[in-house]
Amino acid sequence: MKKTTGYISIMIFTLGMLACGGGGSGVYKKIKDGSEYKIISDGKGDMVKYGEVMKFRMALLYKDSVLGGETGPRPPQYQPIDSTELPKDFFEIFSKVRKGDSIVIRILTDSAFKSGMGVMPKEFKKGEYLVRTIKVLGIVSKEKAQEDFAQEVKVIQEQDSIRAIGQKVRDDEAIQAYLAKNNIKAERTEAGTYYEVQQAGGESAKAGQSISVKYTGSLLDGTVFDSNVDSSFHHTEPYTFTLGTGGSIKGFDDGLRQFGKGAKGRIFIPSGLGYGSQGQGKLKPNSNLIFEVEVLDVKDAPAPPPPPVKPQITPVKPAQKAPVKKN
Repeated sequence: MKKTTGYISIMIFTLGMLACGGGGSGVYKKIKDGSEYKIISDGKGDMVKYGEVMKFRMALLYKDSVLGGETGPRPPQYQPIDSTELPKDFFEIFSKVRKGDSIVIRILTDSAFKSGMGVMPKEFKKGEYLVRTIKVLGIVSKEKAQEDFAQEVKVIQEQDSIRAIGQKVRDDEAIQAYLAKNNIKAERTEAGTYYEVQQAGGESAKAGQSISVKYTGSLLDGTVFDSNVDSSFHHTEPYTFTLGTGGSIKGFDDGLRQFGKGAKGRIFIPSGLGYGSQGQGKLKPNSNLIFEVEVLDVKDAPAPPPPPVKPQITPVKPAQKAPVKKN
């Protein structure tokens, strides 16, 4: 999670950007870097004071497309209103806001990409605007910012938990419906993975053992997304990892524990035990997966090497002088 300081860096880099003309009413004012801004406000509430923290959300747009900003449930951002942390132009803008205000900052594409945003993509046109919108959600004291952030995180975690429970039910229903439709008799693990052993093998693999498998992964609609059997995916070596060590997604690890050396079958993985709400690559969020597997080998993983032995250094005693005989 982000901390309550240092959030302005991304904003300043792209700060310049709602649609081609920039949303809302009011007159734009220019700042030195060529950007223009306006504050949309109802004039109610106290203006932020020096040293207080602005709590906000922001988004970057080009025409009607969102290019950046908050994606998915994330906590708001926080920025202290402090001239030592903000460039002069931005300090002057942010020091004028109230809770509920919106800031619209726009910059011509020509200027934006000349000033360090890299090469302008071909779908962007000169003379049009990149627009940054900032919604001020609240003003908090510097002392309360961390507590406020923690509370926002807690709310999101609770919402994520509720969503995850609902998604788990939907995933299980979808997999059960697929199994029923295709007349597949599969067993369910305690964790929620379904598996079908089509060819029995040796003793089932256990956590801590090394397992080598051939596999083909697909979606419930039959779309193949990965395989070490099909050479078109450019990797045909067996996949080898140690069960229970995080070497694969949870459902794959969980399902393979139902197979032994020489076994073949299928594993049906709900999204929560796969790539979850984030997805991965071409896999969309909340994708349920099927893996056809063949277990090539199961063996005890090699023991980790012993820690290096520190050399025992015997302190050298200073040489003793021979006693001098007295005559």
